[in-house]
Amino acid sequence: MAAIEIRTSRVAFHGRVADELTRQDLAPGRYRASLRNGRRAAVQKADGSFAFADLAPSPPDHAVRLAGREFRTRDFDVSWPGGAPQEVAFPGEDELQVIVTRVTGRRVSFATIPFLPTIPAGSEVIGESGFTTALDEDLEGVDVDGAALQATGTIAPGHALRIVRSRRLLLRPGPYYEFPPGSTVAAFRVVEDTAGDPPVADARIRITAVNGAAVTSVTVGGVELFRANLPGPPPPPPSPPTPFLLGTDAARTGLTNERGDAVFYYPSNTPVTSLTVSVERDGYQTQTRTIAVVPQQRTFDQVRLVRS
Repeated sequence: MAAIEIRTSRVAFHGRVADELTRQDLAPGRYRASLRNGRRAAVQKADGSFAFADLAPSPPDHAVRLAGREFRTRDFDVSWPGGAPQEVAFPGEDELQVIVTRVTGRRVSFATIPFLPTIPAGSEVIGESGFTTALDEDLEGVDVDGAALQATGTIAPGHALRIVRSRRLLLRPGPYYEFPPGSTVAAFRVVEDTAGDPPVADARIRITAVNGAAVTSVTVGGVELFRANLPGPPPPPPSPPTPFLLGTDAARTGLTNERGDAVFYYPSNTPVTSLTVSVERDGYQTQTRTIAVVPQQRTFDQVRLVRS
């Protein structure tokens, strides 16, 4: 009888990927996980998971790329010392991040979310000043504007709050994503200010103000979140500013792709009417501009960069 060859592989590190907008797991056809050095592809499954096997322990760190036509390409480094498989996960990913508008007993209120995929009871809730608690009930559904917590402690109106759904990694929609009808989308194309308007790839577009209000930051549980206090309606009567949370730096900063395209997006009920952005790229003069944004529509702006 011929000998049977049995081959085994040992998983080095693994992760799971979801669509940032819908929070649905991404099947292999919608994205690809690979190593940038060596162009090695991961094993991927329909539940959004990926795994790399039989890798040499770090150093150097393994450079991972997650990419798909609909999404922003995402690069990061993973250190694997060998031994047990390591899950790739980062804080601030698959979570709901809100600004608290009211605290009533053990319930917190926030701006209405048109549709919220389920966050189960017991999920971790992280507030400012190191306060942590958990959801007391499942959080899900249409027009969600509050959550029941096991405790509210030091949480107060105006505070930022992180409600953690899972340890999944997120891919953010890119310029060619099919956004739901009614989405507010600000699309940019960055080109060089020369004949033929050649696209400028890897230009960094950073939001510095929303509706004229400067973007500031607050650190919540080790994660830096960016927000702006939007001006209220004009008097009479005088109206207080409306707190608006952009999210992590990935939500306020984008890199242009090889065609010079980048995009920012918001739910249909988001009160964004203008964005001030800084556009920079090595070898070019930085440009700052403010564009009007039409709610529930796609707004396009072309930025021309001059070589320095």
